[in-house]
Amino acid sequence: MNKLFTILFLIGSFLTYSQNTKTIHINYENPIIDEYLADPFIFYENGTYYLFATGYTKDDKGIPIYKSDDLKDWDYVKGAVKRGDSTSWNYKHFWAPEVHKFDDTYYLYYTASPKISPKNSGNKVGVATAKHITGPYTDHGPVIPHGSIDGHPFLDDDHQLYFYFTVEQLNATGLPKGKIYAYRMKDPLTIVGDPIPLITKHGWQEGPYILKKDDEYWMTYSTGAWKNETYHVKLAKAKSPLGPYKLIDETLLKTNDVVKGPGHNALFTDERGDLWIIYHGWDKNFKARYPRIDPLYWKDGVLKCDGPTGNK
Repeated sequence: MNKLFTILFLIGSFLTYSQNTKTIHINYENPIIDEYLADPFIFYENGTYYLFATGYTKDDKGIPIYKSDDLKDWDYVKGAVKRGDSTSWNYKHFWAPEVHKFDDTYYLYYTASPKISPKNSGNKVGVATAKHITGPYTDHGPVIPHGSIDGHPFLDDDHQLYFYFTVEQLNATGLPKGKIYAYRMKDPLTIVGDPIPLITKHGWQEGPYILKKDDEYWMTYSTGAWKNETYHVKLAKAKSPLGPYKLIDETLLKTNDVVKGPGHNALFTDERGDLWIIYHGWDKNFKARYPRIDPLYWKDGVLKCDGPTGNK
């Protein structure tokens, strides 16, 4: 394996988790930011939480960055990624960011598209790198060279890195749209081998995220229509990172009286090591998708959440 993996920082990224109690040590209120911010992701480091999301930036860049020291009060920092020109792969969209740290480098994975992209078919998952969590980030182009969205890397205990994603419409390789696949990776910039299908049983599934607990691999993912109350978060588990994955009957997050269509989640641990889910959810009038967090816990061997919660 590449020497890049000889030192690994497990900060807000590749989660291995074994706690079996429900704990809440942080006062929080949903939505955590009163802005339209979808597909949110939190990275915790040195007492500060950094949030990346799909949403508006104030400096004509892609991917807004916010920061907080308590998960309650948030400050806008800047946009993360410089937009490409009309001939670039990353001219528009800038969706579904995740940041992971290897050695002393931050890797920002995100979806973007060229200017011309019929039915979003030009979307690809790419990556940019920086030496500081807030950048400046240098773009390295697509990680997956065909239609893809919602990229998520996972590094196992044996230092093998995997990359999970959802197949975009009109995929040039002929892969079926809306299915979750994974590649092995040689390093954080390079996939190898053939894509392996993992979750294919729904009409559309997206936003995969992997959590390892003991010797099992848990995947959270979203299905349903993101524009309405059918959107929700499901669970699956496997004995290896590449499956086969068994679907869990219970739903982790679903629509309630206040929050509609909760989904596209990530997971993170707070300063005390407690496990949280971050996700977006519409308000009850479907005016905006807001970023929300709720604590997670294990009950009867299954991951649980009492959310979605919120006052709007």
